[in-house]
Amino acid sequence: MTDAQGKALGTLAVAVHVLDPVARIPLILTPGTEVTDLDIASQITNPACWHGNRVPVLGTERKTGRKSASTPDND
Repeated sequence: MTDAQGKALGTLAVAVHVLDPVARIPLILTPGTEVTDLDIASQITNPACWHGNRVPVLGTERKTGRKSASTPDND
């Protein structure tokens, strides 16, 4: 999945370890990599990993499928 225009969400400043969002295999992304996949970018939460020391604004919240502890279960 890419951002709406297919542009890079950000550029990495350091190497990072993430999981491929489909195959669930470990990946190592190197410094200078332009991240275009929203699922991969959402795994990189440390601002120091991105050029400019800013985590890109992803524009959407990820759904985890987990219920909040304060949400009543009405099954």
